[in-house]
Amino acid sequence: MSRSKFLASFVACFLAITVMTSAQQWNLAYGSGRDQVAFYNATSPGFSEDAPYGPMAFRVVKDQLWVLDSIGGRLLALDSKSAVKKEIRIADLPENVLLEDFALVAGASGNLETAWVADASDCSIRKISLANGRGLVKMCGNGNESGRFLQISQLETDRGGRLYVGDIGRQIVAVFTPYGELIREMPCQRSGFAIDAAGNMHQLDYHEKYGYIHRVYSHQGQLLRFLHLGMHQFQNPKIRGINERGSLLVSFVPENGFEGKLKLFEFADDASVLRRGELPPVRSMNRFVSLSDQQLWLAEADFAAAPAGQFKVKSLDWDVK
Repeated sequence: MSRSKFLASFVACFLAITVMTSAQQWNLAYGSGRDQVAFYNATSPGFSEDAPYGPMAFRVVKDQLWVLDSIGGRLLALDSKSAVKKEIRIADLPENVLLEDFALVAGASGNLETAWVADASDCSIRKISLANGRGLVKMCGNGNESGRFLQISQLETDRGGRLYVGDIGRQIVAVFTPYGELIREMPCQRSGFAIDAAGNMHQLDYHEKYGYIHRVYSHQGQLLRFLHLGMHQFQNPKIRGINERGSLLVSFVPENGFEGKLKLFEFADDASVLRRGELPPVRSMNRFVSLSDQQLWLAEADFAAAPAGQFKVKSLDWDVK
């Protein structure tokens, strides 16, 4: 073998090894310890729910994993080696806490400074400091009137610091200032929404005649444009995010019904399908998939089997169209 071919072969092998060893995955055991996440299932005293529970949501920011310890009433930050580097206990929670979702907020420096956390037990929302866990804002609560919620399903923020709250009970998205003041409420179907880098909100509507319509609104609530996706054959869509190139990620129940996996599509801004794949959802988990730096992250968990097994987060590979 010539020297050039040898070097080329060596470089290819080195790159392959590098890719294999750099694949990121986080693991957390179940339990009540600092480096564990709490669960609630048939092994728990007084269990009376139809489904087991554990962490309801996670997000990945750069090389750090943020996990909502929903039963334990905490927010955890893990480094790339699954070590807990930050533990934030949320104060003044009700006894039967179930933290539903959270959204991280960066300061002027670009570093994460605060977080919004939603509690499903009383439909309250808190803004906390990531430096010391101090409560900054508490608002809302259960109710059918403006500014209150019946079933909080999603929290997002935009670059202006505004908070967007999805309520599938009232089927609305409520928009708040960074200080918790209500700006407006907008109708929203159960498919949820996403906020892009420009601060625009993306929603899906379904019409029997046309199928699914992708609508884009400005942060002021003005309709900017709409795209016809069609996809009549699929059911129960859920928006999973907007990636860096502005493509919409949506999961659907397959045309033949749910059999353990959801269909996942990436739609370009002309409504064409760029990529497709499959998602095995985690039972009882709200945000089991998260988008970060063009990478899609997926949770793996079996809360019914806990404390056996682990709560895991790993990257998801896509099929190319």
